[in-house]
Amino acid sequence: MNLFSINRFELKREITIFGKKFIIKRNKKLNLIKRNCFVENLDMHIKNNTRFPHPVGIVIGNHVKFGKNCIIYQNVTIGTKTNDQFDDENSFPQIGDNVVIYAGAVICGSVKIGDNAVIGANSTVLHDVEANSIYAGNPARKIGTKEMNCSSVNN
Repeated sequence: MNLFSINRFELKREITIFGKKFIIKRNKKLNLIKRNCFVENLDMHIKNNTRFPHPVGIVIGNHVKFGKNCIIYQNVTIGTKTNDQFDDENSFPQIGDNVVIYAGAVICGSVKIGDNAVIGANSTVLHDVEANSIYAGNPARKIGTKEMNCSSVNN
């Protein structure tokens, strides 16, 4: 079932998802989300330069907050822990700047992902993630830190 599908030859399309009507206008960046994806507030993600290198099976809840320059790979799910929390903005994850989320990762609940963090493939994140760190596993655990390149600072 295609929840969100854009034909590259259409300039404008009206779709209905769960009883809500959406009008989708085609543009260069919108073609990144092609098939089998459900991403609420897509315009916000595009403005923040969120990238979807392999846009298949991505589900992002409507109150998820993203920083700038994030990268999200295929089959990633980001949202609440239970169905009762769809309207509660505080029950959705907050993703920092420059975060990379690899394929198949699941991020649920009111967790905070720090800036420059990396979430490994098929990880399940249920707790906060420190900035500049690498998390992987099910449940996700810290497996390392991301070294910052400081060569340009040295004079």
